[in-house]
Amino acid sequence: MHRLVIVWVVVLVACAQTVADDALRACAPLCGCAEPLPAAQQDCTGQCITEFERSPLTEPCIVCIDQHRDRCATLLGDCASLCTQAVPLRSYVSAASPTGSGL
Repeated sequence: MHRLVIVWVVVLVACAQTVADDALRACAPLCGCAEPLPAAQQDCTGQCITEFERSPLTEPCIVCIDQHRDRCATLLGDCASLCTQAVPLRSYVSAASPTGSGL
């Protein structure tokens, strides 16, 4: 029985998403949509991850952003209702919204 508990703990830890994993899932698509050049995307992603770790987005918001990685034109409109706070990416927010209010 003790071994079964250990196995379940290992499985749960392996399956758990960390804040850094969630940050990458959200920031990579956002920066891919906001920045045209690969070097700029990498810089953007690094800055976005730092901001995300300070103020993480909700799981439904992250999932929506991740699912829209290839649909940049509709990302903000489709994900706005799921994202209750601004995305952690200043350039994307200011480019997408005249008030800079975010999603």
